[in-house]
Amino acid sequence: MKGNWLLLIGAYFSAVFYSTAFCVVTLHVDPESHYLEGGKEGTLEIWLEGVQNSEEVFEFTINVSTNNEDVFEITDKVLVVGSIKSKVPYTTHKAGNALISFEQVSGHHDNADNGTIVSDVGDVYAHIYVIRSQPLNVFNIIVGWIYFTAWSMSFYPQLYENITRRSVVGLNFDFLSFNMLGYIVYSIFNVGLYWIPKVQDEYRDEHPGQLIPVKLNDVFFSLHGGLLTAITIGTCFIYERGNQSVSWICRVSISIGLTYILTLAIISSTDKFPNCTWWHFVSWISYIKLIVTVVKYCPQAYMNYSRQSTTGWSIGNVLLDLTGGICSLLQAFLIAYNSDDWPSLIANPVKFGLGILTIIFDAVFMVQHYILYADAHYSKSGRFLSGGGSKKGYKKIHDSEKGSSENSNFFRT
Repeated sequence: MKGNWLLLIGAYFSAVFYSTAFCVVTLHVDPESHYLEGGKEGTLEIWLEGVQNSEEVFEFTINVSTNNEDVFEITDKVLVVGSIKSKVPYTTHKAGNALISFEQVSGHHDNADNGTIVSDVGDVYAHIYVIRSQPLNVFNIIVGWIYFTAWSMSFYPQLYENITRRSVVGLNFDFLSFNMLGYIVYSIFNVGLYWIPKVQDEYRDEHPGQLIPVKLNDVFFSLHGGLLTAITIGTCFIYERGNQSVSWICRVSISIGLTYILTLAIISSTDKFPNCTWWHFVSWISYIKLIVTVVKYCPQAYMNYSRQSTTGWSIGNVLLDLTGGICSLLQAFLIAYNSDDWPSLIANPVKFGLGILTIIFDAVFMVQHYILYADAHYSKSGRFLSGGGSKKGYKKIHDSEKGSSENSNFFRT
């Protein structure tokens, strides 16, 4: 019994000694990111948390990396006393981006031979974006909200058309299936990076100094898009759909995609492969979204061509999608100009190219709807009756396209 008490007492004093001598001290900086015009002055606040001795003095070296010359000017060292905030002034010059990092030089006080080591200093950064014009930056934010709203609302016209027509004849099921897969993986990517600490930590380990590239509106957009796509698919089970079905090419493609996702998830869950973490998982499956964006419009465009009509395919969806795409590219150009960071415009050429490709497909759909097949006719019930392959007159279509209820299984072979 006496031995147990001695062990408890020893453990207590060991804990006290550890918390005093090996306390966790962390560095903080505010703001972590800031936009400021050239020729202005700003201030960084730097402080420590967890310091045991309020008189201890810490010295840090300030390192600055910029994408352009003469962007930013700041002192190369700062002293922090205890937990007191230290203010570090800086001056901006020309447009560009500045990444500020810190390195501990020393930590010392009168009653100790060795200074306290600040934990994870290498993970603390500040981003200063020197811009040409603050009003232009505000305009960029407005443009961003415009394309966010346009893309978010683009799901509703198709759903409204399905419900009012009580028919989905003319809406390609391959498009819906590819779109659903795309929003599933996009949601996994956004939720993982925004909400899951393990994924965030792995991202920071691989991209030191970089901000998490996912915001709350990204999470909302992907989840909202997935939900509306699922509801639209649901209307295909309850409304007139003729002899339409998901093609075997689409089924095989989606099966390959799901197998790829499941395989990566199993490998990532083992934690035995350093090059296949959960961050790598959400990153790699996000490429499925890029591939889907390339292929998903093709079946719908071909279907419109085959039927010589856009009946059943909502032009409202196309117009809102086009608005979002144009505003997205406009914002990218304005950001590159405002921060004099043109390489950022092509830093992700795949994503930039897909944005342009989306606009091209939207243009194709508009030409089909307003020019090539503008004289398409259909009954009030929503059943396709006739279409205009030429400017003069109409042509009768095959009975199989009139929305007959026979053989209308959604997953027909």
